[in-house]
Amino acid sequence: MRWDNRAMWAFAGLCVGVLLGAGAHILGTWDACPQKACVGSANVVPVTDRQYFDTALARIESAQKSIHIASFEMKHYDSRPSSKMNRLVRQLVYAKERGVDVKVVTDEYSRENNAHSMLAENGVPIRLDGRDQTLHAKLIIVDGKVVLLGSTNLSFFGLEKNREANVMIDDEAVAQSFERYFKDVWESSEDFKP
Repeated sequence: MRWDNRAMWAFAGLCVGVLLGAGAHILGTWDACPQKACVGSANVVPVTDRQYFDTALARIESAQKSIHIASFEMKHYDSRPSSKMNRLVRQLVYAKERGVDVKVVTDEYSRENNAHSMLAENGVPIRLDGRDQTLHAKLIIVDGKVVLLGSTNLSFFGLEKNREANVMIDDEAVAQSFERYFKDVWESSEDFKP
Protein backbone atom coordinates (compact mmCIF):
# COMPACT_ATOMS: atom_id res chain seq x y z
CA MET A 1 0.00 0.00 0.00
CA ARG A 2 1.36 3.34 -1.00
CA TRP A 3 0.94 6.43 1.19
CA ASP A 4 0.10 9.68 -0.46
CA ASN A 5 0.97 13.03 1.06
CA ARG A 6 -2.52 13.59 2.50
CA ALA A 7 -2.55 10.27 4.37
CA MET A 8 0.96 10.88 5.74
CA TRP A 9 -0.01 14.35 6.98
CA ALA A 10 -3.21 13.01 8.53
CA PHE A 11 -1.28 10.28 10.34
CA ALA A 12 1.31 12.81 11.57
CA GLY A 13 -1.49 15.08 12.76
CA LEU A 14 -3.10 12.20 14.63
CA CYS A 15 0.20 11.37 16.37
CA VAL A 16 0.76 15.01 17.35
CA GLY A 17 -2.82 15.19 18.65
CA VAL A 18 -2.34 12.09 20.81
CA LEU A 19 0.91 13.48 22.24
CA LEU A 20 -0.65 16.88 22.96
CA GLY A 21 -3.68 15.22 24.57
CA ALA A 22 -1.49 13.03 26.79
CA GLY A 23 0.59 16.04 27.77
CA ALA A 24 -2.52 18.06 28.63
CA HIS A 25 -3.83 15.18 30.74
CA ILE A 26 -0.53 14.92 32.63
CA LEU A 27 -0.41 18.67 33.24
CA GLY A 28 -4.07 18.72 34.26
CA THR A 29 -3.65 16.01 36.87
CA TRP A 30 -0.37 17.52 38.05
CA ASP A 31 -2.06 20.87 38.71
CA ALA A 32 -4.99 19.14 40.44
CA CYS A 33 -2.61 17.35 42.74
CA PRO A 34 0.59 19.40 43.09
CA GLN A 35 1.82 17.48 46.12
CA LYS A 36 2.96 13.89 46.26
CA ALA A 37 0.25 13.16 48.86
CA CYS A 38 -2.93 12.79 46.86
CA VAL A 39 -6.17 11.18 47.88
CA GLY A 40 -5.96 8.75 44.94
CA SER A 41 -3.77 6.34 46.89
CA ALA A 42 -5.54 6.77 50.24
CA ASN A 43 -8.29 4.76 51.90
CA VAL A 44 -11.29 7.13 51.73
CA VAL A 45 -14.53 6.26 53.52
CA PRO A 46 -17.76 8.30 53.18
CA VAL A 47 -19.15 9.33 56.57
CA THR A 48 -22.68 10.73 56.49
CA ASP A 49 -25.26 12.01 58.93
CA ARG A 50 -25.26 10.03 62.22
CA GLN A 51 -22.19 8.00 61.22
CA TYR A 52 -20.03 11.03 62.01
CA PHE A 53 -20.37 10.78 65.79
CA ASP A 54 -19.47 7.08 65.94
CA THR A 55 -16.54 7.58 63.57
CA ALA A 56 -15.16 10.64 65.39
CA LEU A 57 -15.66 9.08 68.82
CA ALA A 58 -13.90 5.84 67.84
CA ARG A 59 -10.93 7.74 66.42
CA ILE A 60 -10.66 10.03 69.46
CA GLU A 61 -10.89 7.09 71.88
CA SER A 62 -8.18 5.17 70.01
CA ALA A 63 -5.79 8.12 69.58
CA GLN A 64 -2.27 7.35 70.84
CA LYS A 65 -0.29 10.51 70.01
CA SER A 66 -2.35 13.47 68.84
CA ILE A 67 -5.78 14.90 68.13
CA HIS A 68 -5.73 18.22 66.29
CA ILE A 69 -9.05 19.90 65.56
CA ALA A 70 -9.76 22.99 63.46
CA SER A 71 -13.49 23.60 63.58
CA PHE A 72 -15.92 26.43 63.02
CA GLU A 73 -17.41 25.69 66.42
CA MET A 74 -17.20 23.26 69.31
CA LYS A 75 -20.21 23.23 71.56
CA HIS A 76 -20.97 21.90 75.04
CA TYR A 77 -24.46 21.98 76.54
CA ASP A 78 -25.30 22.25 80.23
CA SER A 79 -28.94 21.67 79.27
CA ARG A 80 -28.10 18.46 77.33
CA PRO A 81 -25.64 16.58 79.58
CA SER A 82 -26.01 13.29 77.70
CA SER A 83 -25.76 14.80 74.22
CA LYS A 84 -23.35 13.31 71.72
CA MET A 85 -21.50 16.60 71.58
CA ASN A 86 -20.89 16.57 75.33
CA ARG A 87 -19.65 12.98 75.08
CA LEU A 88 -17.21 14.00 72.35
CA VAL A 89 -15.87 16.88 74.44
CA ARG A 90 -15.42 14.59 77.46
CA GLN A 91 -13.45 12.15 75.30
CA LEU A 92 -11.12 14.98 74.27
CA VAL A 93 -10.49 15.71 77.96
CA TYR A 94 -9.89 12.00 78.67
CA ALA A 95 -7.48 11.81 75.73
CA LYS A 96 -5.54 14.76 77.14
CA GLU A 97 -5.46 13.06 80.57
CA ARG A 98 -3.98 9.90 79.06
CA GLY A 99 -1.15 11.90 77.45
CA VAL A 100 -2.46 12.55 73.94
CA ASP A 101 -1.49 15.93 72.43
CA VAL A 102 -4.94 17.50 72.05
CA LYS A 103 -5.24 20.95 70.46
CA VAL A 104 -8.39 22.74 69.30
CA VAL A 105 -8.86 25.89 67.20
CA THR A 106 -12.34 27.33 66.67
CA ASP A 107 -13.82 30.49 65.28
CA GLU A 108 -14.16 33.25 67.86
CA TYR A 109 -17.75 34.05 66.97
CA SER A 110 -19.20 31.36 69.23
CA ARG A 111 -20.66 33.01 72.33
CA GLU A 112 -23.20 30.50 73.64
CA ASN A 113 -22.85 26.85 74.60
CA ASN A 114 -19.23 26.65 73.54
CA ALA A 115 -16.79 24.14 75.00
CA HIS A 116 -13.94 26.65 75.28
CA SER A 117 -13.95 27.08 79.06
CA MET A 118 -14.50 23.40 79.80
CA LEU A 119 -11.60 22.38 77.58
CA ALA A 120 -9.27 25.08 78.92
CA GLU A 121 -10.15 24.25 82.54
CA ASN A 122 -9.21 20.62 81.85
CA GLY A 123 -5.84 21.46 80.31
CA VAL A 124 -6.77 21.16 76.63
CA PRO A 125 -5.08 23.98 74.70
CA ILE A 126 -7.70 25.91 72.76
CA ARG A 127 -7.26 28.89 70.47
CA LEU A 128 -9.55 31.24 68.58
CA ASP A 129 -8.78 32.24 65.01
CA GLY A 130 -9.33 35.99 65.47
CA ARG A 131 -11.66 38.57 64.02
CA ASP A 132 -9.79 39.12 60.75
CA GLN A 133 -10.93 35.80 59.30
CA THR A 134 -13.48 33.04 59.74
CA LEU A 135 -12.32 29.53 60.50
CA HIS A 136 -14.98 27.53 58.69
CA ALA A 137 -13.12 24.19 58.53
CA LYS A 138 -14.44 21.03 60.13
CA LEU A 139 -11.26 19.03 60.47
CA ILE A 140 -10.05 16.35 62.90
CA ILE A 141 -6.57 14.83 62.48
CA VAL A 142 -5.73 11.81 64.64
CA ASP A 143 -2.18 10.54 65.24
CA GLY A 144 -0.97 12.30 62.09
CA LYS A 145 -2.47 9.43 60.07
CA VAL A 146 -6.24 9.82 59.81
CA VAL A 147 -8.26 12.85 58.72
CA LEU A 148 -12.00 13.36 59.22
CA LEU A 149 -13.37 16.34 57.33
CA GLY A 150 -16.55 17.56 55.74
CA SER A 151 -19.63 19.57 56.59
CA THR A 152 -20.39 18.49 60.17
CA ASN A 153 -20.22 21.25 62.76
CA LEU A 154 -19.26 20.12 66.24
CA SER A 155 -22.65 20.96 67.71
CA PHE A 156 -25.87 19.27 68.81
CA PHE A 157 -27.52 19.87 65.45
CA GLY A 158 -24.41 18.88 63.51
CA LEU A 159 -24.16 15.53 65.29
CA GLU A 160 -27.80 14.70 65.94
CA LYS A 161 -30.12 16.49 63.51
CA ASN A 162 -28.54 17.80 60.29
CA ARG A 163 -27.92 15.99 57.01
CA GLU A 164 -24.12 16.00 56.66
CA ALA A 165 -21.50 14.69 54.23
CA ASN A 166 -17.90 13.95 55.25
CA VAL A 167 -14.99 11.67 54.43
CA MET A 168 -12.46 9.86 56.56
CA ILE A 169 -9.08 9.64 54.86
CA ASP A 170 -6.72 7.03 56.23
CA ASP A 171 -3.38 8.02 54.72
CA GLU A 172 -0.32 9.36 56.51
CA ALA A 173 0.86 11.53 53.61
CA VAL A 174 -2.54 13.22 53.29
CA ALA A 175 -2.76 13.61 57.08
CA GLN A 176 0.66 15.27 57.16
CA SER A 177 -0.51 17.76 54.55
CA PHE A 178 -3.45 18.65 56.81
CA GLU A 179 -1.10 18.77 59.83
CA ARG A 180 0.84 21.52 58.04
CA TYR A 181 -2.43 23.36 57.47
CA PHE A 182 -3.40 22.89 61.13
CA LYS A 183 -0.01 24.18 62.29
CA ASP A 184 -0.47 27.33 60.22
CA VAL A 185 -3.98 27.88 61.64
CA TRP A 186 -2.76 27.17 65.19
CA GLU A 187 0.20 29.55 64.96
CA SER A 188 -1.89 32.37 63.52
CA SER A 189 -4.58 32.02 66.22
CA GLU A 190 -4.84 33.48 69.71
CA ASP A 191 -5.01 31.62 73.03
CA PHE A 192 -8.51 31.41 74.48
CA LYS A 193 -8.85 33.56 77.57
CA PRO A 194 -11.84 32.72 79.80
